[in-house]
Amino acid sequence: MEPMTATRPDRLTGSFDDDVAPLRAELHRYAVGLTRNSPDAEDLVQDTMLRAFKGYDKLRPETFVKAWLFTIMRNTWFSSCRAAKRRPETLVADMTDVDHRPTVADPYATSSAEQEVLRDQIDPELVAALTGLSEEMRATVFHVVVGDMRCRDAAELLGVSTNTVLTRMHRSRHALRRALSKADDSEGCDPRRVA
Repeated sequence: MEPMTATRPDRLTGSFDDDVAPLRAELHRYAVGLTRNSPDAEDLVQDTMLRAFKGYDKLRPETFVKAWLFTIMRNTWFSSCRAAKRRPETLVADMTDVDHRPTVADPYATSSAEQEVLRDQIDPELVAALTGLSEEMRATVFHVVVGDMRCRDAAELLGVSTNTVLTRMHRSRHALRRALSKADDSEGCDPRRVA
């Protein structure tokens, strides 16, 4: 068993500041990866910290603090995406329009928060390939690749063994390669013919 460091405990120490403060930079990096801008990332970190503070006294001593915080952040982010979709879009009509009716329609009104994040940040062919994966494999890829988590941390967050995460990543890579090569073949793209 590895000894705990004074700057980054893996388990609870009993002090919220001692447990959470050393992880703030990692939370911010993860938040920037989700939001794609620093101001929204700061808001997400603050919301995460508030929720973590409220629930800190209910944690068991064996809880992995980092995995717990990343779970709070991910759930907070997806909840805020869903809430934003439920709010009516406020449009200011152009004063030169005769009927003053908004003409903007959201073609993605029925997509999930996860799909919306993927749609805005990733190539559409890759999104299609990712949606072909099972929910477990997609979540694993999200945490390891997008969240830049180590497999051990992702395993703790997902409640599975590290070997399971490694297996899911291996299978996901192969499935994505197959799906993307099929997409290239269907478009008539032959990499040997590209000059």
